[in-house]
Amino acid sequence: MRDDDQRCIRVRCVLAVARRIHDPGDALGIEARSRLEIVSGLSRQGIELSLADCLETRVAPAHLDRLLSRVASAPRTWVVASANVCTAAVRSIALAVATSPRVAVRPSRRDPVVAELVVRELASDPAFLAVGGDITIEAELATAPGDEVHAYGRDATLAEIASSLPPGVILRGHGTGFGVAAIASDEDVPVAASALARDVVRFDQRGCLSPRVIFCDGPPSRGRDLAVAVERELEDWLARVPLGPAASHERAELALFRRAMEAVGDVHGDEGHLVVSLPSVRTLSLPPAARALVVLAASSTSVLPLLSAMSRFVAAIGCGDREEPLARALIGMAPGARVSALGEMQRPPLDGPVDLRHLEP
Repeated sequence: MRDDDQRCIRVRCVLAVARRIHDPGDALGIEARSRLEIVSGLSRQGIELSLADCLETRVAPAHLDRLLSRVASAPRTWVVASANVCTAAVRSIALAVATSPRVAVRPSRRDPVVAELVVRELASDPAFLAVGGDITIEAELATAPGDEVHAYGRDATLAEIASSLPPGVILRGHGTGFGVAAIASDEDVPVAASALARDVVRFDQRGCLSPRVIFCDGPPSRGRDLAVAVERELEDWLARVPLGPAASHERAELALFRRAMEAVGDVHGDEGHLVVSLPSVRTLSLPPAARALVVLAASSTSVLPLLSAMSRFVAAIGCGDREEPLARALIGMAPGARVSALGEMQRPPLDGPVDLRHLEP
């Protein structure tokens, strides 16, 4: 059997486990939901939305081919998982088993649930074992030259990992990032607001694909209209998918951000979400990841000075049409960012890592 065929089988074995986690009636799905309620930081409804809406369970042949083209080959791959997105372990493990038959996973201490379930099931899966699959949970990295480390987390965490690796080990890091969106001058405001709210509510806006800054092409009044529309959509979502229990530091960050924004713009929303519309600013303020958004009136020329200092952190761009001037300007500033349709930013196709910045020039 060709190596590529074996890699495809290993990836599909991961997705077979994910389908069981996705199913609320399966024993694995029941266990996942029970454990995630304790550790994920999401409400019960937020967990269900994440598993039903964003968990990768299938892959189109073209996307699988693209995934294989975006990974290398190594004798062993180590996965250092992050806790921000409770479903992320499925994709990270799929990438790892495509890279190597031998995989070691270090789950997040805060939320190890999906990683542990996937590893446990794969370790005894006859189809996975038949194509050389060998996967374990490891508490510490014990790398050897030629190994790859796929690490997910903050830039400081990746720097710490990099400094600890011996020569000959390849680190593929996916670090600090956030999402932005471009609303074109002819975009329907209510439609765009509905799509943006879906992207924000998934995972309570955690993760590098979550939109946090919205650039709205047009006058300040249009930006205010969009902010009001998004706030109404988030209010509707709050009744269906409550915000998870926020840590004290998150609440403090949000309160501080609210006070700062009240002095310079219009603040919309109360408990559970916050949308700020700013007519014009010289320096961009990034809101905390707590269902909080900044909406800026902008154009394809004014966006450059606003975002240039942060462009390397832009991991995702949402837009209705990537050929519109404002979207083109954002893509030009952040060429490695993943570009998705509004409303689909949090569930890209399984064609590689969600964070493509290290793959693109």
